[in-house]
Amino acid sequence: MGAKSALEYPMDMAVVPDLRRYAGLAEVASAFLGAIVAGLLLMAPLDLAWSDDGGPLELDMLVLNMPRAAAAGAIFAVVAAALAVALGRRAAWLMSLGSATILLADHLWNLNSSFTGTLITVNYIDSIFGGLLLGTLGVAVCGRRITSTAFLVGALGAILFGDLTSLPESGGEPTFTEWLSVGTPPVWLLLIAVVALAAGVSVQRPADDAETETADLPIAPILAALVLVMATALSTEWFVRGPGTVPNIVLAAAVTLVAALLAALLLPGRDGRYVLLAVAVTNSGSAIFTVPRPDWSALMQIGGVLLGFYLGRRGFSPWPAFAGTGLLALFAALTADHAHSDAVIPIVGITALGLLMGYAFAGPAPVAPTSMVVALSALVVPCLVIALRGSSFGRIAYSPRWYRDPTGAVSATPGWAALAITLGCAAGLLLLYRLRPAGIQSAKRAFTHSSASS
Repeated sequence: MGAKSALEYPMDMAVVPDLRRYAGLAEVASAFLGAIVAGLLLMAPLDLAWSDDGGPLELDMLVLNMPRAAAAGAIFAVVAAALAVALGRRAAWLMSLGSATILLADHLWNLNSSFTGTLITVNYIDSIFGGLLLGTLGVAVCGRRITSTAFLVGALGAILFGDLTSLPESGGEPTFTEWLSVGTPPVWLLLIAVVALAAGVSVQRPADDAETETADLPIAPILAALVLVMATALSTEWFVRGPGTVPNIVLAAAVTLVAALLAALLLPGRDGRYVLLAVAVTNSGSAIFTVPRPDWSALMQIGGVLLGFYLGRRGFSPWPAFAGTGLLALFAALTADHAHSDAVIPIVGITALGLLMGYAFAGPAPVAPTSMVVALSALVVPCLVIALRGSSFGRIAYSPRWYRDPTGAVSATPGWAALAITLGCAAGLLLLYRLRPAGIQSAKRAFTHSSASS
């Protein structure tokens, strides 16, 4: 600092460092960590450490309410995203920080396992505020490629990890991945995410609100989420309460496809392709058998997400994604008889699922940032194939305790149902493309201006 510049500051005043120099790093870290926390809370809210202290009736009610809590979190995610679009980018960052702070306070309050009487309430709090965090952060990071990439990779990785968690085998020591599932996300990760989000808020420009706060509240994505989530939740609950006959499966699958198509048509431009891809991927991913498998295979599923995202960024088309999803469903159906006896089958399944999830969400940025949140919400709501997996014990779950069961019953029916849903979603995309020709946008892209780290 030169003498003239130095004289401009009083001798007793410390020069505050320019935090905007690290704005890009702060945004990327907060997007990644916040998305991980939100994804884990929405997909793996059952804490095995707490559940060991609960009574049988309480645990039964907890698992019974988990699909409803996930559906509530998905709807809150889209509503919060729409509200964040209307209020502006800086407000979206503040809402993300507030949601994460409430989650941290909730988990600190419930560190003592004697609060088992509030397990169901805690589950709903985690799901709802996890959804708020996912939705507002999805809007906050849009407009900058590297930040949105960190958000999507973190969300997809956390959703995949939470979905693939298995139950510890009875009487044995839990494996490393099973141990990680006890209390996901851990308090220390929540604390780091809150600090990172606070840094992300601090580097935002006040001018960001001036550029976006006049936007109208988007109603279409809220309606799309309501149609998709409510149809999925109601049809799956109806299915598990009755006999799992072929007509019932066909009817539930038809409801799923009609809801997915309506949700896709409610979104602007061709944004609906992400919803159709998400519905296909989540059903095929729920059909594969993923346990038992070695601990090191967790690297395969995360590596699959990264590789799929990289390939999608280099050249994206929804048709290879649909082809891969159909092949994954076919793989699940043909290998069902050997699912729990050959460790190669789970490893191939989870790696392929990670690859498909990464690729399906790596396409061009949607017209509206809320569209990607609607697609992500389709991943967290328990789908028809999960209901098929749990129809034998009358609930929407992989096992009586929700997580995938290494000793559970095997059947090829979920795989065939997932294949049918994939074909239906592909047909829906053909219709969407016919109704929405390329190059025609039905809505102005929101938040196209540069972020604070530009």
